[in-house]
Amino acid sequence: MAFQNNELDLLYLREQFAPVALPNNQLNPALVKQGVTLNRITDPDINYTYINTTDPAFGGFTKEKIALRRAIWMSFDNAEYIRVIRKGQAIEAQYPIPPNVLGHDPAYRSVAPYDPVLANKLLDYFGYKRGSDGYRTWPDGTPLVWRYSSTPSSRDREIDELWQKSTERIGIRIQVAKNKFPEELKQERACQLLSRTAAWIADYPDGDDFMQLFYGPNSHQNNSSCFQLAEWDRIYEKTRSMPDSPERNRLYRQLWRMVEVNGVTKMHDTRYRNMLVQPQVVGYKKHPILLAEWMYFDMDGSRRQP
Repeated sequence: MAFQNNELDLLYLREQFAPVALPNNQLNPALVKQGVTLNRITDPDINYTYINTTDPAFGGFTKEKIALRRAIWMSFDNAEYIRVIRKGQAIEAQYPIPPNVLGHDPAYRSVAPYDPVLANKLLDYFGYKRGSDGYRTWPDGTPLVWRYSSTPSSRDREIDELWQKSTERIGIRIQVAKNKFPEELKQERACQLLSRTAAWIADYPDGDDFMQLFYGPNSHQNNSSCFQLAEWDRIYEKTRSMPDSPERNRLYRQLWRMVEVNGVTKMHDTRYRNMLVQPQVVGYKKHPILLAEWMYFDMDGSRRQP
């Protein structure tokens, strides 16, 4: 309301308001009439769900555990996630380094796309049988329950529902634990959480800032999945002394393929940052990294609409 009354010069449009301000991804005609313009970029961020690879039940690198994790990822529909959670204000992420960050690979395609039919076949093959109630068990016959953690926010409740819908597709029970974010973070850094949907936004626009999320020694810090693989760490350490180059990009691709093949993480999306701009703001262009940018704006009061 304050923006519509021209009491604000700029507005970061939150995704929940996109259906009103950007119907069909076009600026609302009423805003256009006021002289408002839209400046949109993709944020240098990723949103993803991980599984703790040190967990006694779901962790480890045996074929049957890797198959289980990959099946869970293949049950989830990113297109639905973007439609329901982001209100269409995101693009699907296939790669851990987002667009406009050095090292991004626009040609990469996930080895675990949305495919519940294949996910079910994978679980059948590795002995995760359905019981009489339709839910799967571990190969030894005990109930299989995936533990997922999220906050009490309304957005996270919607994500919970999507994961419940996803695991139903493959016959896996899900148990959702609710915690405030600081408590989640505390458990995560102790490698005590099994799974959570998380986000990372660039501290600096280089692929290293994203690849370090899977570096073994960063467990108990930024490596939420507590993923530790000696070969992965060795290759990553090599990239740290390399400049941006085709060779480093090749190694990044190899590293991410190893993460995906082992079923560690499911990439979801990279968000749009939609900025609504009043006509009195001159020549505005959203900075791709800097958030505190107001000191660089030019204003022309004569262009202000009544």
